[in-house]
Order: sequence, then C-alpha cells, then structure tokens
Amino acid sequence: MCRSRRPICESCSFLTSQCVCQWIPTINNALPVLVIQDPKEAKHAKNTLKLMRLALPSLRCISSEDSEELRGVLDALSLDRWRLVFPSEGSIPIEQVSIEEKKDVDGIVLIDATWRKAKRLFWSVPKLQEMVSWHFVSPPHNTYTIRKSPRGEALSTLEACAYAIEQLTQNDMQPLRDFMVSAQSFQWRQQPADHQHRKS
Repeated sequence: MCRSRRPICESCSFLTSQCVCQWIPTINNALPVLVIQDPKEAKHAKNTLKLMRLALPSLRCISSEDSEELRGVLDALSLDRWRLVFPSEGSIPIEQVSIEEKKDVDGIVLIDATWRKAKRLFWSVPKLQEMVSWHFVSPPHNTYTIRKSPRGEALSTLEACAYAIEQLTQNDMQPLRDFMVSAQSFQWRQQPADHQHRKS
C-alpha cells in the first residue's frame, strides 16, 4: 500500500504545517538576480533560496551541476553590465562603487553554496572570473542564526542579496530579512526538540 504524501501548500510549496505564506512580503525590486546554486544546497532544509524565490519575482536560479545551462546563461549576459557578488582576490567593496557605475548595472549574480564549494565553482567557471566582483565591507549584522558558518562574518545568500540590492537601488530590503527570520523561526519550532539544537 502506498503511503499518502504529506500535504503541500500550493502557494509556497512548503509542507502545509510549515507554510510561510502569511509572512511573504511585497517587495519593490526590479533588479534581476541570478543565483547559481550547488545541488546539495537545494536539498538543505535551512537554505534561504526558497524564501528568496517567494519574495523576489525577478530572481532566477540555475544549478551549478548543469554546466551546459550555466554556460549558456552566462554567455547570454552582458558581463560588463552584470556584477558578481563574491569576495574574490580582485573584488571591489560595494560600498565604494560610484553612483554612476551602479546605475549601469543590469543585474547581479550570487553563488549559493558552502564557502569551499563557492570558491571551487568560481575558479572552475572562466566567465565568473571575467566578471567584476564586489564584496562587502560593512553589511548589516548576520541574523541567520540557525546554521553555522566557518566564516563568522558570512551572510546567508538571502542577506547578501538584500544588502547588494540596497546598495544598488536604495530600496529598503529589511522586509526580506524579516521574512527570513519569521519564516525560519516558525519552521524551526516545528522540528523535534533534538533537531532544534543541531546546526550545520
């Protein structure tokens, strides 16, 4: 006999017991966002990209595992008008970028992966190395507390995206951060007590 699947919310695609629809914000953001995601991150229960996709209609996600699609997407971009948000050796502090340069940016690219895998992806994809890279000097405090990072100052992908958009457009992205905190706090409370004390 086949077991019935647990019910899924048709709007947010989470389990109905973990539905986050009540917190999804309405955000005014027209800046295109491309996220390259490691396939293991896509399966991680604490990943923030699912929440980003609900709140940012302009977001596009592709898997780093699909090298053909990734190459095609990057080839189609005007690399001189897109920026990679990644702290590479030659990256520039986003806070120091001129208003004129920010106005010329068509969109941003982020990598959703562990720090080790993000570096490996960067060095394995020549198109990423050709892009102008930006890093952060004084981002807001990290509020993504349910998952540990080997780099204490590191932001979640959602927080990095929010800060980059704020720097480029002056739009207030705090509602996106608040959405992450509310949604994940609620979902984490639904987990068994022994799971709540485990972070990865």
